Amino acid sequence: MIRKTTCLVLLVSLFFNLKILTLLAGTITVSQDVSVSATVGGSQTSQVNGGGGGQLNGPIAIPQTSVRFSGDAYPDATVTLLENGTVATSVTADSKGLFDITLPEKYDGTILYSLEALDINNQKSLLINYPLVVTDGYLTYVSGIRFPPTISLDKVQVAVGGFLTVSGYSLPDTKLQIVIEGPGSQINKTFTLNSGDDGSYDITLPLMALLAGNYSTYIRYPDDTRISKLVSFIIGDSDVSSINTTLNLPGDCNADGQINLVDFSVMAYWYGKPNPPACVDVNHDGIVDLTDFSILAFYWTD
Repeated sequence: MIRKTTCLVLLVSLFFNLKILTLLAGTITVSQDVSVSATVGGSQTSQVNGGGGGQLNGPIAIPQTSVRFSGDAYPDATVTLLENGTVATSVTADSKGLFDITLPEKYDGTILYSLEALDINNQKSLLINYPLVVTDGYLTYVSGIRFPPTISLDKVQVAVGGFLTVSGYSLPDTKLQIVIEGPGSQINKTFTLNSGDDGSYDITLPLMALLAGNYSTYIRYPDDTRISKLVSFIIGDSDVSSINTTLNLPGDCNADGQINLVDFSVMAYWYGKPNPPACVDVNHDGIVDLTDFSILAFYWTD
């Protein structure tokens, strides 16, 4: 379950006057398949050439100074563009998962743009970050973007010799690879599968060959080095459903099943103070410190 949101990181940074950027979901760097170009803008139209192997055809008006992002997400996914950590706009991908976003700009300078995709089951992708120099009078175009698939598990703990169901969304009719890693990041198991016509996938994996211990899993396209968020699970004495875990989220002081700014505010109030309540002292060491904020970030939902 990795690791949420720009908003939380900015707040923690302000609160502690520290750069705790490691709490971010992560920066996915521009790959060789992503194209960045700048052309002179103006009152013109252009044919949209979608990235990631697909095309979106049709005229689009290009503002004089603007940035544009296109590529592949998931069918009917909501793709959100953030500008310096603030939501700028959102679009809905088409039935093939293709998206295209154009954002007018009024000034030049270096801006951090971040994109995230939300599938129809409300599972988020990792953030993809692009620091760009926006030049007055130019269209800056980033094409060929491809979000890794989303992923969720039906259990946070699996009994020895049991089964784990992995599900999520990707591009439709596409080959996928699920990797399970054990202690020391040693790859223990790899499974291949294909997504359905709607981009969904759902597979139950046998774990008979794996010993008790802590594991993590992710999914990716076989031809892509970028991976989904890394999800942890345990092989232990019994099965523990993910649903049961979300009902008892660490740091969820108002018991609303979500970890968000409300819970952050409560934890911030108790930072460094004696005798904190159990809901904010999530590692139960008698004090609220950076470790507790890191755990809060792990379970961040909003």
